[in-house]
Amino acid sequence: MSVQEIQALAQRFADAFDKRDVKTVLDMLSEDVEVFDHVPYRFDSKPLFAKYLNEAIEGVASMSFGFRQPSCRVYNDSVGIVNAYDMFMGATKDGKALTIHGRTTLVFVKQSGQWKIVSCHFSAMPQTP
Repeated sequence: MSVQEIQALAQRFADAFDKRDVKTVLDMLSEDVEVFDHVPYRFDSKPLFAKYLNEAIEGVASMSFGFRQPSCRVYNDSVGIVNAYDMFMGATKDGKALTIHGRTTLVFVKQSGQWKIVSCHFSAMPQTP
């Protein structure tokens, strides 16, 4: 696995999220994925995160998501790590505008010949005073 391949996988993840393609996002996750998101608790499995993600996207009327300045590393052809800045823009169904600038870390591990995300960490950027 090369750095370019890990970067392409990260872009696939971002593109799927941008298109509200929850199936593709979830297919990229390991069954035992751990996720830290913009909520005060950790998701300890794909089913728990899937429930949260489906409910969150259900409440959004429109959205846009993407990564910028990704940093990708590969170790021993079995682990890939992506750190990137992310931007989420959207609107809730009741018309509230959402803009979130954050940071993302994705950890990919090769499982049964496929690259799966085993850890995700999404955190909002601190507000400037």
